[in-house]
Amino acid sequence: MKSITEESQDPSLSHLEELMGDLLGTFEETSEAVDMEARIAPYGRTAYQHGYEMAGRGMELRDVLSQSQSARNTLLQYFYRHAEQWPVESVLARLLQVSSAISIYTDHYVYGYDAWKQEEAAEQSVLHGQNVLNALPMTVVIYDAEGICRFANEKCLRDHRVTLDQIVGKPRSVLVGSYNENAENEDIWARVLSGQRVHTRQEYHGEEGHSMNEKDIIPLMEADGSISGVISVTYSSVSEKERIYNLQKQFSFVLNSMNSGLLILNSESRLSGFNEKAQEIFGISAEDVIGTSLLDIYSTYTVEEEPEVSAFLTSLVDRGMPIRDMQRTIKLHDRTLTLRLDGNPILGTGGVTVGYILIVEDMTELIAMREAMMRNEKFALIGQFAAGIAHEIRNPLTTVYGFLQLYASGSVKEANFADLTEKLLIPELARANTILSDFLMVSKPTAPQRAVVDTGRFFEEVVRLVESEALLRGVVLEIEVTDELPPLNLDVQQMKQVFLNLCKNAFDVTPPAGRLRLTAKKQITDHHIRFDVIDEGTGIPADHLSRIFDPFYTTKEHGTGLGLPISHRIIDGHGGKLKVRSAAGAGTTFTILIPTGM
Repeated sequence: MKSITEESQDPSLSHLEELMGDLLGTFEETSEAVDMEARIAPYGRTAYQHGYEMAGRGMELRDVLSQSQSARNTLLQYFYRHAEQWPVESVLARLLQVSSAISIYTDHYVYGYDAWKQEEAAEQSVLHGQNVLNALPMTVVIYDAEGICRFANEKCLRDHRVTLDQIVGKPRSVLVGSYNENAENEDIWARVLSGQRVHTRQEYHGEEGHSMNEKDIIPLMEADGSISGVISVTYSSVSEKERIYNLQKQFSFVLNSMNSGLLILNSESRLSGFNEKAQEIFGISAEDVIGTSLLDIYSTYTVEEEPEVSAFLTSLVDRGMPIRDMQRTIKLHDRTLTLRLDGNPILGTGGVTVGYILIVEDMTELIAMREAMMRNEKFALIGQFAAGIAHEIRNPLTTVYGFLQLYASGSVKEANFADLTEKLLIPELARANTILSDFLMVSKPTAPQRAVVDTGRFFEEVVRLVESEALLRGVVLEIEVTDELPPLNLDVQQMKQVFLNLCKNAFDVTPPAGRLRLTAKKQITDHHIRFDVIDEGTGIPADHLSRIFDPFYTTKEHGTGLGLPISHRIIDGHGGKLKVRSAAGAGTTFTILIPTGM
């Protein structure tokens, strides 16, 4: 196993100094909150490349995480050295922003590492597939949908005494006419391109002389039903006994070439197949388990036997039901595995289950990588939240602090103190309290206090709440309600807050004499009540649309950026969905879907 060496200590110190210099320079330019993700992007590419190269050198994920932690520590040391010259009240907010930026930067190490691993897996998959085809004792040629040769296996090349370069890129009509006495007619090719599998017999001249061969021409179909290519397989006519023997050899070869573990059970739930990948995953040889029941294997090789898992294993064949993407964690004597399971019953005559095929993938390392990335993302999110809070709270606290300084110096007359307190201090402190309350609602929302309500009457109350604001702003309010709406189980106050938030945003962007539409109707297909808030404003640009539910993200001069995140949280708490459709210059539609019968 390789470890981090002096040679791999990149990015260099000068690169990290440049990154921190850029961040520190940002604080000198402005005191406002900064889009750290955009600021970090040029440097993140270097970290991404470094993680990519570390994976290419064969290093482990823990080495990459160690390297990113080292870079984080170095950047924080630079920050602390400069922090001594700043006012104390600004250090915390800047530290939180820098911590968020560093987390975004160090995440790129893992992104680069993961990208290389995925590319390697894709290359290995292609190479693996070619190796499988080259090992088959039959001729295999693959064409694209236009009839151009894209691959021929080694058996084909040997039989025709050609190289791959001599035939790849050539049209099918040229190849078939050159190497077969009986050229295929265009009708066969047309049938294959229409989705049919065609079987023919033909004369063939190869290394072993003249023979009659079987040929299958098979369309390669995509998920949408389109034909992406054609595979032509040619094999010698043999006796039934030899054919079965060859099929068994080929079957065994294919099983052991799979990248997933494969377990085959007979009708008695005993193991009749255990491929090489399964042996690698579990650390058990096939000789030790073939003929043993799956339950006995589980009991023998695991540390803790769980009754739920035992019942599941014993019922696979009896139930005869397929399983998809099931995840299980098992504890062996030397390690813990997280596995993804897929399976299908083997059906015999009359549809009776005579066995079961279980496909196993080891997800342990992948899950460890995801958890590491989630931890880094949490650090970044905490930094962004805290920086937003510090920025929003600072303004009202500055007002209060300045007033108290004036009062302490005697600049505020005693007779004016009460009036200034009511008009200045209390509103600013109330604003700070509102920001903190909204933040708590986003980060840890209270459970909705639900009651069954008449949906039509609830919607009428919402309309009455926004009518006066529409009149003041000169906005035309249009209401559309379907008759006989079913009742909903709602926290009325929370849901009214959602509508007020959405309507306030709509009023802010709708011009005088513009229209604001509020609609309520039942969606029969998925048992939801649908509410729409539709404005005729300027719309939301595409680059802003993906961030509107992020806390503290706002384009308004005096906005806090918490209204939409709070609304999203409230709708989630009701088991519903909050969706948005918008485009610059085309207005915005917010859709609320609340399930009925909850």
